[in-house]
Amino acid sequence: MQLRQQTPNHTGSLLVALPTLLDSNFRRTILVLSHHDPEEGCVAFIMNRPREFSLSDLADPAPTLTPVSGGADQIPVYEGGPVKRMSLIVARIHWHEERAVFRSLGEEEIPSPSLSGKDHEELRAFTGYAGWSAGQLEREIEERSWIILPPTVDLLLPVETAEEGVARWRAIMKKLGPWYYLMAQAPDELGLN
Repeated sequence: MQLRQQTPNHTGSLLVALPTLLDSNFRRTILVLSHHDPEEGCVAFIMNRPREFSLSDLADPAPTLTPVSGGADQIPVYEGGPVKRMSLIVARIHWHEERAVFRSLGEEEIPSPSLSGKDHEELRAFTGYAGWSAGQLEREIEERSWIILPPTVDLLLPVETAEEGVARWRAIMKKLGPWYYLMAQAPDELGLN
């Protein structure tokens, strides 16, 4: 009798794009896996691509985005991924027992404007998300497009600018080793090298 190899569930882990991943949707990204099931697929959100507005700026949004109020002026918005870019997901993300805990919030759960510093660091809004069908992410990991890493408190802190987001990604590449760090320095337009 042959035992089937069990694929681990990576919910709560970070999914980091390797320098070989040139797809502009995911180039130089760090995602949090909010749901991973080897038989169902997975959902993740890009953590290092902040948008240039906060949640309160969506007071007069596009017709498919629902406006929110309350403490929204302090909640940063991130480009969550290429799927359903006009959808808006507000979530609390915190570090617990060596994994990221991702919990979507309903409009009634968004805290009041008097957010504490810790609450502010844990709340994010995302436009869109990333999704993979069963087995798809595992194949992309085997192809060396992605690496799974455990989250740390520092990696879960919000970034405020695109430059800060890329710098955080490059710092991860540096820790992975000199080859990754060297590849991370390559320009997006390889002809410019």
